[in-house]
Amino acid sequence: MKLNIRYIIAMAALLMVSMQLRAETMPHDTVFFYKTWQQILDKDPEAVIIDPWIEVYTPFELYIETTDEKLNKSMREDYVAATLGDSTWLISSDYVKQNFKGDVKKLSGFMPLMFNDKVAYFLFFNVNAWNMSVVDILFGETASEGSSSEYAPDIFYMDFKNHKVKKLTPDVLSGLLEDYHDLQMRYEGMKDYKKRPIIEDYFYKYIDRATDDIMRPYILDLVETE
Repeated sequence: MKLNIRYIIAMAALLMVSMQLRAETMPHDTVFFYKTWQQILDKDPEAVIIDPWIEVYTPFELYIETTDEKLNKSMREDYVAATLGDSTWLISSDYVKQNFKGDVKKLSGFMPLMFNDKVAYFLFFNVNAWNMSVVDILFGETASEGSSSEYAPDIFYMDFKNHKVKKLTPDVLSGLLEDYHDLQMRYEGMKDYKKRPIIEDYFYKYIDRATDDIMRPYILDLVETE
């Protein structure tokens, strides 16, 4: 489940370009929808939409729509996640807002989702809070004055036990690492523990440790029976 965020950005950039060419090269886009976490983990979709309109607002905020407004509402509100192609998983911000408290207010659209049977997190960037171009978003810098050269999406950890979404910060990471005291001590002892690469590195270490922890409950043990 450990994915380099620059890789995700690059793949999303290719997706943005491919959407412009798809009408000629692949006339039938297929999006699969999943209503429960059981279906997600089993990769067993509940519904399929052929040839929807897919707007990639940013690599971390996508919209899936048709000409049927009732169907659009159902896609947003009645399903947990969707897949584009074989491996691009997206979680619905409406589902997150309906089922989790915490850092959810500014989430929008469908967002890249990473998960296994014990842990899950997603990526999002509130582009409206920044004066950034598409080039900024995709490559992290532009020639324009004042643009950010250190762009990165926020990581949002899904706490199923407490029904809470936590945007990853040094304090949040320290709290997550309390279950694995050796990692917590190593992280908090780092000189640059507040820097993004260190935070990401120890978050992925946490993901690996939690995944291998035989005492940790599975996601399906924590979500409500559906």
